[in-house]
Amino acid sequence: MRITAPRTMLTPLLLAALALPACGGLGVVDVRVYGEEFIEEGIPADAFVDGWSVTFDAFLVVVGDVSIDGAPLPGWHIVDLAPASGGEGRSLGEIQRDAGRLSALSYRIAANTSATATLADPQLAELARGHAVYVRGAATKAGVTYTFAWAFDTDTRYDPCELGRELPAGGSDSAELTIHADHLFYDDLESSEPNVAFDLIASADADADLVITEAELRAVDISGQARYQVGSRDISDLWSFIAAQVATLGHVDGEGHCETPA
Repeated sequence: MRITAPRTMLTPLLLAALALPACGGLGVVDVRVYGEEFIEEGIPADAFVDGWSVTFDAFLVVVGDVSIDGAPLPGWHIVDLAPASGGEGRSLGEIQRDAGRLSALSYRIAANTSATATLADPQLAELARGHAVYVRGAATKAGVTYTFAWAFDTDTRYDPCELGRELPAGGSDSAELTIHADHLFYDDLESSEPNVAFDLIASADADADLVITEAELRAVDISGQARYQVGSRDISDLWSFIAAQVATLGHVDGEGHCETPA
């Protein structure tokens, strides 16, 4: 006599469960970097406590080590944030990852000689290569204009930057690395509400050629300033103060906060 196994009844609910994919599916995140209007259009006089205005004709950042919840975006990139983008910024590429909660993004701004650049002016990329940030622009007040071209060798990791939203299966989203240019001109490293100021920077022009250089900024002692507080940091000159502010440029999705672990 042949013995047969009992037949299992497949209920409609079980059939529906078997039809589902093994995981929640995949989605795509477009990672972009954007300098907002303050870089593309300039920082207006009403943003400064002392009435200056600033425009940039180049604002290059070298960015890499990008990941979202551990899913990486390969490569390093030199990006110029100064040209108009219609509010879209520049895409660094896409991360494909499991659908679901997007919790945290991380990225790094640092010198990287292997970074790729897709700039209209190849010579501009060479100015940034070997540095983390390169800015070139002009500050104007009462008919007087100072120019500057500064390269910074800082190395800052922004990790974590909080996202806190859902990526739908089969869908897409975007995450923006936002660069805040006005932080370059903050007058305090400790205050949560510093001023945006340029008077002290303008006063650094020792040779009166209307060009403000790194050497001139290094010659300005800030230790006696009522503002330009540095807390416990070993910083006493204006160039080092501005370089320290460079580490605060990075945000996420506009005003989203990023930690900067040592």
